[in-house]
Amino acid sequence: MTAWRPNLFVKMVAILLSLIAATLLFYGFSYRKDIGVITEQIKTTDLNHLEFLTQQMDNNINQLAGSMYALQRDPTLRDYEQITELGHLIDPAETIMTVLEKLSLQTSSSTWENRIVLYKPGSGETLGSDSSLSFDTSILEKPPVAGWEYISEDSSGAEAGFRLVLSDPAQDIGHPREAQLLLSMYFPVSNIERMFETYQSQNKGDTFLYHPSLGIILPRGSDRSMAEQITSALKLTGGQNTSDIFDLKKSSYLVSSVPSSAVNWQVVHYSPLKQILQPIRSSRYSFLTGSAILLAMSLFFAFQLYRQVQRPVSLLLRSLNRMKEGRWSTRIHARTNPEFTMLNEEFNDMAEQIQSLIEQVYVEQLRAKDAHLKQLQSQINPHFLYNCLFFIKSKAAIGDTDSVEAMALNLGEYYRYITKVDHSLTTLQDELKLLENYLKIQNLRKQRIRYEVEIEEELLGLQIPRLLIQPLVENSIIHGIERRIGQGSIRITAASTAGFIQITVGDNGAGMTPEAIAALEARISETTREDGGCGLWNIQQRLKSHYGESSGLLIAPSPEGGLTTTLLMEKKEEPDAPNPAG
Repeated sequence: MTAWRPNLFVKMVAILLSLIAATLLFYGFSYRKDIGVITEQIKTTDLNHLEFLTQQMDNNINQLAGSMYALQRDPTLRDYEQITELGHLIDPAETIMTVLEKLSLQTSSSTWENRIVLYKPGSGETLGSDSSLSFDTSILEKPPVAGWEYISEDSSGAEAGFRLVLSDPAQDIGHPREAQLLLSMYFPVSNIERMFETYQSQNKGDTFLYHPSLGIILPRGSDRSMAEQITSALKLTGGQNTSDIFDLKKSSYLVSSVPSSAVNWQVVHYSPLKQILQPIRSSRYSFLTGSAILLAMSLFFAFQLYRQVQRPVSLLLRSLNRMKEGRWSTRIHARTNPEFTMLNEEFNDMAEQIQSLIEQVYVEQLRAKDAHLKQLQSQINPHFLYNCLFFIKSKAAIGDTDSVEAMALNLGEYYRYITKVDHSLTTLQDELKLLENYLKIQNLRKQRIRYEVEIEEELLGLQIPRLLIQPLVENSIIHGIERRIGQGSIRITAASTAGFIQITVGDNGAGMTPEAIAALEARISETTREDGGCGLWNIQQRLKSHYGESSGLLIAPSPEGGLTTTLLMEKKEEPDAPNPAG
């Protein structure tokens, strides 16, 4: 017969029962000790809480001061300070707007209400985070004050608060009036009062701010007479934390005090000692019973938590880490409780969608880059360049330097524009400059092309993809005008309609039959082409990619006998595009 050996579960239960017995025995002995030990612990806890509150207050104040010091060294403020001397180098209006934006950003970045004002003593100019703010000129009459200064009210009659005034750090001034620029930040004491009210809602008693010479700052609803009695009995030691018990109004109060390093005031908190200790005395039996029940339930819940939550969560975390490593095919096939089974299924659906989207975006990016590259390559036409170079050679041979110079200048501007690929967007005005260079080149060679441009002035700044119109003009010349005898004409127009921008290129060339136009529209509407696509196909793909599926090319017969090709672009918000000619 083998001896009985306890398993792991029995051992854990035995250990837990031993811990419960030891806890109850220790609590029984410790409770018989002097209540003063608990009082000392409460004093320490109360002081720690107050230190944390004071640290929070100081952090908020130091954050405001830090934003002021950062603003003091901001290059834009230095430009504004010397805006008169730098007026020929910077835009004064833009500089002022940037300064106002930074003031507003600094003000809104803090959870505390605050106001920032810039003032030039020499000119009396004032900029504020709010347009209604003004600078308290009484600051100019006093020597500079280091750090935060308490003011009972400012010049506008606002509530009491603290003010920090800074000048140019590069100037060694003895008086604020001598500074070129003064920065003033003010925050009302209501910020501190709200913090104290929140603290009081979580801790018994009242909290206030005290300065021996400046008085007391109390939250709303606090007892001022009680605060004055406490400050009279309190013996503050500079820079020291204090916590003591005082007998006031026939009752004992625990009073803690912590100095604020930010404003040089004292944060004081007091609470009735009886109110603090009464729950401890009345709840000792409840504590014993609750401790036993809690520990027993803790064992049960710990076991269930590990089995029902910890293991599934660990599996889910491991799967998420695999996803972070780029293993998008990760899936969870384990089945546990219904909640985590549903969560695992949702994770699998999410992973499948992410994998599909990543693959789709990757393919679309490759297609977009390939279409853009083919479109650029199609613009660099070697035959066009050879013809221009032979034109220059022939004109140089007969001494026609004007034609050589005109061809070289326009050819250089043309190729400088189409080969610059650092920006994908340009303006309609810059695109028209390219067309002018191109048409001048064609006129130098053929001398039978007349063109006119009718563009609404407000559309000249319209941002469009680069090299969008020139291929249409080139098609009009090569496939239209060159196939007929006589003078050729090209007309380029642009107009804004409801929801769309239309840019039209019309010619009086050879034209196309309705069947040929339909076949051409079918070819350019294909989603993919193994031959890389023609120039019109590339434009069609770029329009739909940039402006949406409702955009595209429209081809129709021209009243003059040729073709009219229209770029239909859906209106949308566009980012700023740098000038490609820059």
